[in-house]
Amino acid sequence: MTCVYASPIPSQRRSLWHELRNIRRGVVGPWYLGGDFNATLLYSECLSAGANRDPDKDFYNFVTEEELNDMGFIGPRFTWKRSNVESRIDRLLCSSDWLGAFPNAMVSHLPWYKSDHRPLLLQLHCLQTSRRTQRPFRFLAPWVLHEQFDEFVKNAWNTSLPWKETVREFTDVCVTWNVQVFGSVTTRKKRLIRRLNGIMRAEAQYGLTENLEVLQQQLWRELNDVLLQESLLWAQKARCEWHINGDKNTRFFHMRANGRRKRNFVGAIKDASGEWVYNVEKIKSLATEFFSTLFTEDMVQRTPVQCSFSHPRIETNDQEILETEVVNTEIKEALFSMGALKAPGPDGPNALFYQNQWKVVENSLCSFIKYLW
Repeated sequence: MTCVYASPIPSQRRSLWHELRNIRRGVVGPWYLGGDFNATLLYSECLSAGANRDPDKDFYNFVTEEELNDMGFIGPRFTWKRSNVESRIDRLLCSSDWLGAFPNAMVSHLPWYKSDHRPLLLQLHCLQTSRRTQRPFRFLAPWVLHEQFDEFVKNAWNTSLPWKETVREFTDVCVTWNVQVFGSVTTRKKRLIRRLNGIMRAEAQYGLTENLEVLQQQLWRELNDVLLQESLLWAQKARCEWHINGDKNTRFFHMRANGRRKRNFVGAIKDASGEWVYNVEKIKSLATEFFSTLFTEDMVQRTPVQCSFSHPRIETNDQEILETEVVNTEIKEALFSMGALKAPGPDGPNALFYQNQWKVVENSLCSFIKYLW
């Protein structure tokens, strides 16, 4: 950990960036630094009617060259205020391995107290403990790599039911299958590594017997399968399509997924009176109230809109094409052109599932689309 208090004079801050680079070179392992940098990274981090709002290029170069991550924040945007000038000059930065070690860390901007700077609060496990609400069903991409998944889908996909009931029933049994058969990727990975370490200890003490060598090769194959599943899982969370073509950089996907989770996390919200609310239940209530009001009709009667234009006429040939029933090959072509790991709709299964199990779901899916058509 490195604490920073930078000079408000840009020319005097340049030596600081040099010193911090030297400190970085001497750090082995995770590193984070924070404090008053007296500099901004973006134009949006300063609000001023007349003062200079330009970001500090030297500060930006330091953060970029050292590959540091801005940890973000919960609460008000600006951390410093004087007269009519506000800016975010206080922050916490960290290395990628620190962010990997503490993926649930979050920084909060606290209220002013006897200073023109807001205090910063770092919580290492904020994202992990603050929300335990029941999540909707999500199809996990690694399922398609399991040796029993194809047979499971054939038995669980009920073609005799209407589409919505079919999907609902299938997602319910998927949850059970995930717990009882597929299991936790992380747990299986740890178990395999422990068994391989046990073989290594036995080899060092007694030598590698034929049976141990066979078992070791089997465990290696299982571990390779688990690592592939883990990589695909993090690629799905990170919304990275290129993984389908063979990229297995799990660390990169892990970092990207954690970044998405932080951006999507709502830790504080401002109410109608301008006060920041941090309580989870109050945040839910305010969000519900806001969107209920937003989508409520505010006028009982509206004056009809007078339109003096007309839509262009659809030609007969175009009309016939539009009225032609869609065929299975068109549906398949449209489905397979979709990104396999794109976010699914409310039903849960994503495009990867329908692409992977096309032979099983083709009749149900095409019948439903033709019904809508």
